[in-house]
Amino acid sequence: MKKLVKVILISLVVFVGILLVSIMLNKNYHTKFESLNETDQSMLRELSTIYNHFEESSDKLWNEDYHFEKKPLILIRSNKSNGFIRKEAYAMNVKQIENSIFAKEIEVPKSFHLPKVYRLNHFDLRTISTWAPGNFGTLNINNTEIFHLKYYPKMFSDPDLYFDFSSFLLHESFHAYKQKKWTYDANDAEYIPDYPINKENYALMGLEFKLLDKAMMNNNSETIKQVLYDWTLVRNYRYTKWPQLIGETKTEAIEGSARYLEYRYSQLAGGNLRVLAKKQEPYHVTFMQAFDFIVSGQAESPRFLERSMRYETGSALELMMDKANIPWKEAIEDSSTKLGKTQYEILIEYFKINDISENKIKEIKEDYDYETLLEQGEKLVKISSEMG
Repeated sequence: MKKLVKVILISLVVFVGILLVSIMLNKNYHTKFESLNETDQSMLRELSTIYNHFEESSDKLWNEDYHFEKKPLILIRSNKSNGFIRKEAYAMNVKQIENSIFAKEIEVPKSFHLPKVYRLNHFDLRTISTWAPGNFGTLNINNTEIFHLKYYPKMFSDPDLYFDFSSFLLHESFHAYKQKKWTYDANDAEYIPDYPINKENYALMGLEFKLLDKAMMNNNSETIKQVLYDWTLVRNYRYTKWPQLIGETKTEAIEGSARYLEYRYSQLAGGNLRVLAKKQEPYHVTFMQAFDFIVSGQAESPRFLERSMRYETGSALELMMDKANIPWKEAIEDSSTKLGKTQYEILIEYFKINDISENKIKEIKEDYDYETLLEQGEKLVKISSEMG
């Protein structure tokens, strides 16, 4: 028994010693920006740029009320995506930790215009959940919900598309903060039962893609409105045939809006991120190019069209409504007490579409080579059946 007590006491002394050394190192070692790890420096530089754009132009990113630069944030350096190894962690706008023995303010250049940056000690139990695998999440400190995200070297040196630091941070934090009360995805509303794997559904989707491409290549607001009107007619026609597809619009509202913020920020910051982005010039493909790649088996499977493509269609619709001066941001805001409208619902209401115009649908089909789209639809059905 005495031996066990002795072992426990020794272990406790060792732990306290390690804790004290860790606190002292955090308080006194590499406390200036210039002495930080290269990845940490890159992160703070990019964060500075993000914050400056929100401070000066929040209305060009989302609206005047969404100021991401004022939200509480914890950023954690890891070795890779979903990495278990937690290295340094930094907190901004987290008032609850400013006087903690586990936090040390880091001196950053005044030109960065950052709020106070605090480096957090590894032993702060309030952030223990950030050690778990996973790239982002929220934690609660003194009844304040704080978004946290892991960053790693690849984000700054050779990031995968949409996983560069700024895009990933803005997308996921938008879910956590701006969309916290949105209910579009409540009760699995995004889920589509009995997805219609048939050539007509795919062909009508192809019509939508051709119309979106036409709108995105145009800068005349009236022309864009006319194309969006035709797009809304086709989408409405498709949903009349398969009402369960309305789940697409829920994904467009949630994920499309978060992706929209990525694209708006890239435009504002002079980046190359575009709808359906790629790394090489011209830095994107059109919707029909993506559709053709899937049909020919050169790209994603047809399953990509069911949900993942809605990130792109949703954001594209919002970008086009911006160009056409169609108001939508207030309408899409959603909560349990104020139900929002999806992009599709906003356009249905804007154009006052109440029924199906078979003649107009026939005209659109003729204008955009619907017969070829049906042939492509048959190929997609075959690919889907082969995949099982």
